[in-house]
Amino acid sequence: MNYAMVKRLILKDWYLQRWAILASLAGVVATLGIIATGGKVAFLLGLILLITVIIAIGAQMAVSTIVTERKEQTLPFVMSLPISYREYTASKIWGNLLIFLVPWLTMVLGSFGLLLLSPSSRGLLPYAAIMSTEILLSTCLILALALITESQGWTVAAIMAGNLAVNGIGYVVAHIPGIAKGMWGSTIQWSGAASAVLLAEFTTIALLLGLTFFVQAKKNDFL
Repeated sequence: MNYAMVKRLILKDWYLQRWAILASLAGVVATLGIIATGGKVAFLLGLILLITVIIAIGAQMAVSTIVTERKEQTLPFVMSLPISYREYTASKIWGNLLIFLVPWLTMVLGSFGLLLLSPSSRGLLPYAAIMSTEILLSTCLILALALITESQGWTVAAIMAGNLAVNGIGYVVAHIPGIAKGMWGSTIQWSGAASAVLLAEFTTIALLLGLTFFVQAKKNDFL
C-alpha cells in the first residue's frame, strides 16, 4: 500500500472541497442553534434543515470527488500516478468518510448535548443515535455505488434511495416497542432493540465498504 500517495489524494480532495466542508459545518451549527431556541416549530424546522445539510454534504462529496473525475476525464491522469486501483479506492473511501465525519460528528455531539440539557427530551437519545447512524449508512451506500459504477445516474438513484430509507427507517424504528416506549421520557432508556438496530446498521456499513473493495479489486479496465 502506497500510503504516501493515498494521503496526497485524500489531501487533494480535502483542498478542493474545503469550502463545501466549511459551508456544511456552518450549516450544522446554524441548524443546531435553531433547535436550541426551543419551541416545536423551531425544533421541527431545525431538524429538517439539519438532516438536509448532512445528507447533502455526503452526496456532494461522492459526486464531486468520484463521479466528476470520471465525467471530466481526470481519472486517467490520476491512474497514471504510481498508485493501484486498490489504493485509489482506499483514498476515496477514507477521504470521503473523513470529510463527512466533520459535520456528522458535529451533528451527533451537538444533538446529544441538546437532548441531555433538556430533561424532557433525554428519552430521544437512543432514537437520535440510531437515526444518525442511518444517515452515515446512507452516505456509505452513495459512496459505494459512486465508486463501483462511476455513474451519475446510479449515484443519483442511491441518493434518492438513501433519502427514502432515512424517512422509512425513522418511522419503523419509532414504532418498535422497545424503543418507542422510552422515547418521550425524561430518562435515557437504552433497550436491547436499540442495540440490535445499531449493530445491524454498523454491520451493513462494514459489508458495504468491504464489498466496494472486493468489486474494485476485480476490475481490469479503469480508463
